[in-house]
Amino acid sequence: MDVSSIVSDIVTSPINVGLVVVIGYLVYQLVKPGHRNAASAAAAAAAVEKKPPLDLPKRDFTLEELRRYDGLTAIEEHHGEKPVYLAVNGTVFDVSTGRAFYGPGGPYEIFAGHDATRGLGTMEFKVSDTWDDLTTMKPQELQTAREWHDKFSVKYPIRGKLVKSHTPTEDKKDA
Repeated sequence: MDVSSIVSDIVTSPINVGLVVVIGYLVYQLVKPGHRNAASAAAAAAAVEKKPPLDLPKRDFTLEELRRYDGLTAIEEHHGEKPVYLAVNGTVFDVSTGRAFYGPGGPYEIFAGHDATRGLGTMEFKVSDTWDDLTTMKPQELQTAREWHDKFSVKYPIRGKLVKSHTPTEDKKDA
């Protein structure tokens, strides 16, 4: 088959002509100068806005305290910004740099300001406002939660640990 027969086949069918036009337009959109897709534009904006992580001391968080770090509440120690924290296996992570995923409007926003262990381990988008001792989780679910914990440990700053309540001696240390 030579080039002239291919061209002849294309131009004799209106469907083929339409497909060639559409493909040509899409290729042009991809290679034209100054082209940026939404993902590259978002990455460029994030790179401009990226700030070094705050050097905050690690501390203990109760569930109630953790809820403030939902990406909607301005926090004084973050200079009035709205950080996003979540906990996995008792460790509190600052996932603010992953705001597109864990912050308001993100696919995992339900976990912002909460203990996400059970939800991530079971892959159910649910959280509880009460203490969860995780005793009813299956071994595979606990393993999945550990894998999330390991992923977060490498990627995000650890801000402290999740505790059921502050003990009197901890309160005295904070005073």
